[in-house]
Amino acid sequence: MTPPVWLIAGREFRTYTATVSFWVALLVGPLCMVAALLAAGAAPSAPTRAASLTLSRGADGVAEARFSQDFPLAAAERTKVLRILEQGGAPIRLAPDRPSPRLDPSSVSRLVLVMMLWMTLTGSLGMLLQAVVRERANRALESLLAAASPWDIVFGKMAGVGGVSLVILVAWLGSSSIFAGLAPSADGLAASLLQGFGQPIQMARALGIYVLAFAFYGLVTVGVGALARDNADAQNLARPMFVILLAVFFAALACAGGGADGLAWLVYLPPFTPFMLLMQSYAAGVEILAVALLAIATLGAGWLACGALSLNSIGSSLRWFVWPTLKSSSRR
Repeated sequence: MTPPVWLIAGREFRTYTATVSFWVALLVGPLCMVAALLAAGAAPSAPTRAASLTLSRGADGVAEARFSQDFPLAAAERTKVLRILEQGGAPIRLAPDRPSPRLDPSSVSRLVLVMMLWMTLTGSLGMLLQAVVRERANRALESLLAAASPWDIVFGKMAGVGGVSLVILVAWLGSSSIFAGLAPSADGLAASLLQGFGQPIQMARALGIYVLAFAFYGLVTVGVGALARDNADAQNLARPMFVILLAVFFAALACAGGGADGLAWLVYLPPFTPFMLLMQSYAAGVEILAVALLAIATLGAGWLACGALSLNSIGSSLRWFVWPTLKSSSRR
């Protein structure tokens, strides 16, 4: 006999994979990678420039010498050139280096990975919320609880909807890795993006981080859906969670814009942990501690989700605590 958890998971998986939106989402990633590959191939290569030495006057009036990046002399030989030039007049100092405009493929690919995770996660959480509210609204949850335990229902719905999102994410990441091998070695956003995706270890790590993110946010979503009585109540209850997800997205953008050092501590907050692990590298001890805190928070979310789904004291306490807030927000 098939366990109830797999029966519930199979039903949810078939329900969502039979929709047109699933197949559209499945094709979005590969089509975007094809467009990036075409853009990288069509982008003109940067023109070859001759090595040069430029003399200018600084803000304080002192002469400055600037060597081009491809100048064929080491630092010691460049200093000798400056000393030779100084023999004919005033002293000359080396101009400060200018930041290179070249895109960092690693930074670009990390930001796009976070965007993929965020879009897939928010879409799957919406499906999961509807899957739980549907059972609550049509009063089928009581019958389901008579045939399966709360843990079977929670993890069955998590496995079914999570399987749908994993299929989509694997298609996106797999197509990215395949097209990365076909990308030309060139400058530009499209080429840098594809080159950054050509790392199987990074793709596997991103997939594992997504599983952690879905486990935490998914269990929170099941608990929210179990507390709601209909779709309107579910949207009101889920609003704070999606506000946090929006804050997570902007934190990732801030890290991509150079604010990684000031936001590094967010890795210890479970809602931010998966995204911060993708955006920047941490020491092994920091990552282990952050994942451990996320695991503890996930276990707590699972315990509360099962309590909210069942009719025990936990669920009653949660409804007593949340329902007055829900009714007041609905009146507004």
